[in-house]
Amino acid sequence: MSGRMREGAGPRIAVVGCGQIADAHVQEARRAGAVVAAVCDASPHLAEQLAARAGVPAWFTDLDAMLAETRPEVVHVTTPPATHLAVARRALGAGAHAYVEKPLTVDAREADQLAEAARRSGRLVCAGHNLRFDPAVRRLEALVAAGALGEVIHAEVMMGYDLGGPFGAIVMSDPDHWIHRLPGGLAQNNLSHPLSLVLPLLGEGAAGVIASGRRLRPERFGDARDRFHDEVRLSLEGQQATAAIQFSCRVRPVQLSLTVYGSRRTALLSTDARTLRLVDGSRLPGPFGKVDWARRDAWAAGRELLSRAEDLARARLHYFEGMRALFRAFYAAAAGAGEPPIPLAEARLAAEIMDQAFAGCRRAERAPEEERAS
Repeated sequence: MSGRMREGAGPRIAVVGCGQIADAHVQEARRAGAVVAAVCDASPHLAEQLAARAGVPAWFTDLDAMLAETRPEVVHVTTPPATHLAVARRALGAGAHAYVEKPLTVDAREADQLAEAARRSGRLVCAGHNLRFDPAVRRLEALVAAGALGEVIHAEVMMGYDLGGPFGAIVMSDPDHWIHRLPGGLAQNNLSHPLSLVLPLLGEGAAGVIASGRRLRPERFGDARDRFHDEVRLSLEGQQATAAIQFSCRVRPVQLSLTVYGSRRTALLSTDARTLRLVDGSRLPGPFGKVDWARRDAWAAGRELLSRAEDLARARLHYFEGMRALFRAFYAAAAGAGEPPIPLAEARLAAEIMDQAFAGCRRAERAPEEERAS
């Protein structure tokens, strides 16, 4: 698998797609030890500006020219999802490994095609499920693996989104934004994150998917900006556990939180606060138990406060810490020094679940109309 990867050094990489997330890729790739050789975008203005801003030596508007001239060992695909398959295929065909931002592809069919292209090329593809490598999530995974929660029974994720935020405002100002062309709209661009957190807890595969979508904001535009769901709920049933995911543009504060219920104790995780608390409850009787439970919760929260304060003092609270860790693990796997950090089958399963979920949402919307028509 190593290809041209240099022994003892980070890979030579290129970033294709110079939009909002590309700056983070350049920064975190360098922190992970990579050499950023080039950036590429169909827009010369975006490509040139990113190269100048980040001190990248070369920029291109032609992907094939970039691949031929700079010969990157890893290509980071940060273009809109509808182009992920085509761009990643060309990178793989040129002998590069491909890191593909979430969502991996538009649907599961494309995910299968990408997996086949990776198999034929003998190169690796990594989905951008960087929250799996968030420090708090890694701590939780270690606790689950050690049996600290007992048997995992159920997991719940709440993911908030601000339509007035930096990216949300762009989406709401442009009816032709690529977000509006995704089958699942805004939710599809975000649900990969919570799915990546709960899928490892469910066991092999997901036996059942139930989904519903709602539009709770007032119609204002008369175009695609009024059509996507601003709230999506998923219910998943796996062989070992169940999970519920809610994506909401109304919940405040905007955050991504995960609760994992086990047979011994419960874990509460916030990726925004980067905190993880275990809830043990209390065995004391009556009112004493209530005081003891509150004491235990306060003690656990206090420990997390002290840990985050120490992280701040030691400059360890980087926003994209999980992204850097995932890059480093992927580069190692590409060099033959470890297993792929995000199994492609898992990313494919996330795509399949979203296919089922958004198809279910569309069927639910058509049902009242069909009933009235009959």
